[in-house]
Amino acid sequence: MTRSNRFAPGVLLTGLLLLLPACQDTINNLSTEIYSNGKFSARNLSGETLAVTPFVPGDDTKAEARTLSHLLDRELSKKLPPSSMMTAAQVRMRLASDPVLATEWKTMAPHISVHSIKGMEATRSFAKRLGVRYLLESQIQYAEVGGGAEQVRFFSRIYDLRQHRIVWEGIGEGRGYEKLFFPTSPAPFLTVARTATQGLVSRLFGH
Repeated sequence: MTRSNRFAPGVLLTGLLLLLPACQDTINNLSTEIYSNGKFSARNLSGETLAVTPFVPGDDTKAEARTLSHLLDRELSKKLPPSSMMTAAQVRMRLASDPVLATEWKTMAPHISVHSIKGMEATRSFAKRLGVRYLLESQIQYAEVGGGAEQVRFFSRIYDLRQHRIVWEGIGEGRGYEKLFFPTSPAPFLTVARTATQGLVSRLFGH
């Protein structure tokens, strides 16, 4: 055996060890705040009542919207007491039992978008009927595989009934691979969606 052949297995093992970190889950949190009214602070939410509306699917499925709604409910519940929050699950139950509320939802839901501030009268009526001051509205912008990575991005905003205006907007976004080493594969939707919702809530509460 030649000298170079004797050392080949050692060189190969070293190379594999160096590549191991690249085989671990790699999920990037790309969430950001895009607007905040100067008078608004997440601290305001604890002293009032916030209702979380169900996610608007956009071009994505209702199943993905429900998953994101559940994850956002869970993350917000870590920050707010039950007395200050009506979850998306609770709002969905109200929609199923209140035809007037359901009609208002059908009017406002198509305008829950970073590109639209229409439907505010319906939003005002919706918040009043729920008996809350704040509404957190969200729309999925995309949930897809791009460049070999799963990408989940959604837009959220907070409406203040008292001021009758939007007081906060943010983007929840996650992107990642299950493994980077060839062949690359996208991370599961649930994993990336969890990163996106955690990122949005962290931005909202300032950390």
